[in-house]
Amino acid sequence: SAGRPPLSPSPAEMSGAAPPTGRSVPVVRVVDGDTFHVLRHGRDVTIRLIGIDTPEVGWYGGEAECYGARAGLFLRDLLDGERVRLEFDVERIDPYQRTLAYAYLGDGRMVNRLLVRRGFAEVTIFEPNDRYEPQLRAAEQAARAKGAGLWSACS
Repeated sequence: SAGRPPLSPSPAEMSGAAPPTGRSVPVVRVVDGDTFHVLRHGRDVTIRLIGIDTPEVGWYGGEAECYGARAGLFLRDLLDGERVRLEFDVERIDPYQRTLAYAYLGDGRMVNRLLVRRGFAEVTIFEPNDRYEPQLRAAEQAARAKGAGLWSACS
C-alpha cells in the first residue's frame, strides 16, 4: 500500500530474533496497533502486546491519535492470514481481560519489537511484565534516532 513501510524484514529486525517454540495460533482479527484476536484452544482470545503502546486508532468512535491508524493498518497487513507464536510474562491477563503476550512471526521476529523499531509504537512497561524491556528500549532508541514513523510524523 502507498506510504506504508515494506513488510519484509531488515537485517536489524532479524538480529536477535527469538527462535519461536511451541504451537502457533491463527490470527483472526486485528483490533488496532497493539491488540488482536487469535483462535487458541478453539476459543477467540484477545491478545494485548506486552511492553508497547500504539496511538489510538479512532475506528471505534474514540479520538484518533497521530499515527494510530497507520499503526493499526500496519499490524493488520503484517498479521492478516498469519499464525503467531505467543510468549507470556509474569502476568497473563490485564484488567480488561485481555491475554498479555509477546507475539512472534513464523520467521522468529517479535511483533512487539518490530512495531517499536518501525516507529509505530513506544515502549510502555507495566511491571512485572518487563522481560524484554532492554531490547524494546534499544529498538525505540533506534527508531527515535532515525525519526521512524511517529517519531517524525507526530509532535
